[in-house]
Amino acid sequence: MKMISSLQDLRNTQTDVEKFKAGFPNTYYRLLHLVNFTRQLQFKYEYLCGLMLDDDSYASHFAPHFVQRSIIDLYKSEIEKIHKHPEGLEALKQLIDTHKEIGYENFCLLIRGKTPEEIKGVYSNNRILN
Repeated sequence: MKMISSLQDLRNTQTDVEKFKAGFPNTYYRLLHLVNFTRQLQFKYEYLCGLMLDDDSYASHFAPHFVQRSIIDLYKSEIEKIHKHPEGLEALKQLIDTHKEIGYENFCLLIRGKTPEEIKGVYSNNRILN
């Protein structure tokens, strides 16, 4: 689901993502791996977050079609690895829930290191060249 979020919402989330990264580095880097893996497979971020948060009914709406079962199984086995960090996973679930108004796609873009300005398409150094 596409969500409309303000620049301030994205900045607040970015700040909390940085705190999460500092407090739970192993879980953060596992999450970063999953986000990048999702992007490489061209799956939707909503599918990743639904599976990660154990919301299979939500995830099923965004499940990739025409993908071999072995790829889906590999993907799900990678997601299961984040469950080896239960404290970090609980903190991650809380972080996602706190900032659900920005949407899973924007959340994952922040995890990938995009700035709120990049996500919103706002740049401070725009110049018109003659």
